[in-house]
Amino acid sequence: MKRIALCLMCMLALLAACGGTSDRYDKNVSVPKGDPAFPPLADSWVIDAAGALSDSTIARGDAICQRLKADDVAEVVVIVINGVKQPEDWATHYGRWLGLGKKGLSTEGGNKGLVWLIRPNAPEKLTVSVGRGLPGFTTVDYSPIIDESIEYLNFNNYDKGVMTLIVRTDQVLRTIRSSGK
Repeated sequence: MKRIALCLMCMLALLAACGGTSDRYDKNVSVPKGDPAFPPLADSWVIDAAGALSDSTIARGDAICQRLKADDVAEVVVIVINGVKQPEDWATHYGRWLGLGKKGLSTEGGNKGLVWLIRPNAPEKLTVSVGRGLPGFTTVDYSPIIDESIEYLNFNNYDKGVMTLIVRTDQVLRTIRSSGK
């Protein structure tokens, strides 16, 4: 009896040590070395850590992103931040850190998160990280959004660039959802 109890305790300890109780498919949620810390989501899906956006752009963009979440299309975060040196890793880890998208496997409707990272002080200003639960949202879909938005971002019109990005993302994600992609 003691042997069974000891085996059970060892198995539970092993499961806890391996993260057996976590529902994240990928536990890499750390800030890439040398990059700025992840800001919390707080009150808006649009985060302006660089001070580049007007209050009205943040409010309008947040309302669109909130509707995407309420309609169970996706959880979209747009973040404007300086100092990110590893944009692909930073955006991906940030989405994981936030726990974007409904929990669960992508085959069960989970991981429907999307991060748009805008870096005002970088030559390559725009990066996207798409969650595994949005397999229909591919480069064919988001490349035109990037091309249209970058025209404004490159000329420091962040309000117009961000609104273009959000409005077009909303349109494309809803089209994909209605087509069953």
